[in-house]
Amino acid sequence: MRTKSLLHPILSWERLFLLALACLLVLFTQAQILNEDGLRKVALEAHEGAITCLEPMPDGHTIVAGCGDNGGLLFIDTIGWRITRRLPLNGFKDGPRIRASRDGRLLLLKELWRFAAEGKDDMQGTHMVIDAATGTTVMDAGKAMDASMSADGMLLAVLDGDKVTLHGLPSGRELRTITVPQATNAVALTPDGAMVAVSHRPTEEQLAAVPSMRADKKAQKAGLKFRQMVSFYSTASGELQRTVPEVYDIIRGMGFSSDGKRLLVYSNQDPRSGVAPVSGGNAWNFSMVDRPGYVQQIDPSSGDPLRTGFQSLMNEPFLAVDPSCTTLALSSTEGRNKRKLTLYDIDSGDTRTMIDLEQKHRYDTGETEQHDGRLAYGWLADGRLLIALGGDLGIHTP
Repeated sequence: MRTKSLLHPILSWERLFLLALACLLVLFTQAQILNEDGLRKVALEAHEGAITCLEPMPDGHTIVAGCGDNGGLLFIDTIGWRITRRLPLNGFKDGPRIRASRDGRLLLLKELWRFAAEGKDDMQGTHMVIDAATGTTVMDAGKAMDASMSADGMLLAVLDGDKVTLHGLPSGRELRTITVPQATNAVALTPDGAMVAVSHRPTEEQLAAVPSMRADKKAQKAGLKFRQMVSFYSTASGELQRTVPEVYDIIRGMGFSSDGKRLLVYSNQDPRSGVAPVSGGNAWNFSMVDRPGYVQQIDPSSGDPLRTGFQSLMNEPFLAVDPSCTTLALSSTEGRNKRKLTLYDIDSGDTRTMIDLEQKHRYDTGETEQHDGRLAYGWLADGRLLIALGGDLGIHTP
């Protein structure tokens, strides 16, 4: 018996192929591709060190820039694009990561540091809170694995070993110590300071609750050795609220969106797990690109992992979510010293814009743009994106 094709003559296989190809081309053209020459360039006055971090201040017209080579902090007015104040720092040779409180009173400074033991561990770094107006130290947390400040600048969480210590600000008074068994490298306070997220190694019971591992004893065994998890604790009581039913590689950093609706988790693969390198690299170099890193998302209200994730080959990239909490700016690399910055739809994961920041390091140095392979960037309150170009700035308006 003969059967007829289910395809209408108008929808032949050739036509379907062409239609699919056209749809693919439309998707590609929807993503804007720029190079560094497409940015508005802003030349700053001479200063020490390349810019390693950019943090917008709540007044809407000030940026705080951290500089490497002991260059300290620069306060930059975004109306006239001039440096209004320079603040020297001690203990931040490679530059700080900066986080401002919502009212701009306080700045949390976290030392940028290299990996240890070929990427298996993070190293402790200097953490302190300073008064943004005077530059005086409000609290010196000393050497720790990580620290996080609440958006109102009233609470500081410091991770050291298996303990998270909560301090009141600006007094610095110790409020509570939370013990987190097998805590690892990262801590993050919710913007309202009600909960603190902590990375840690899993237990057998916790792995058994992960859907992808529940029935796989072999995966659970490997997970105990190589994987990590995230748990939420109440800052008021210190009690465990929930453990996210998902496993991650080595968690290097975490951060909440400003509306508190997403926790972003950056991790990269444990070098002991037998993952083949992507390209040559050195664990003691900021531009190490030999292990893929991932940014995954969690809903803090439920503790459920969200489906949309992103990949980066940059060593500990900034997780920069725009003021509307709809776009993620994430740096990566394509081979050594070929940096790029991609803007993603944070819900769907679709690429909105990709900015190519020079092809070769020698071209950058030829244009007097000095950098060490890292990339600093941050969002202004009006939705413009600032990108550090060595000691100067580039501006992208989406």
